[in-house]
Amino acid sequence: MRGGVAQVSSLWKVDDTTTQELMVAFYRNLGAGKGRSEAPRQAQLQLMNDPSKQIPYFWAAFVSSGEWRPLP
Repeated sequence: MRGGVAQVSSLWKVDDTTTQELMVAFYRNLGAGKGRSEAPRQAQLQLMNDPSKQIPYFWAAFVSSGEWRPLP
């Protein structure tokens, strides 16, 4: 069984619009079967593709911890 807990945390305050974009992409990635650490990583990479959000302030604040595998 692959129980276990995971969380995505922000190390500093990021504007709400960017956080919403990242979280929507994160949950979309989880739903597509990506692991709980791969899903936020892919969401960060998606943000980095936006020229207005390439600086680390927008995407580097978010870190995942805990269980890394996909949801059961």
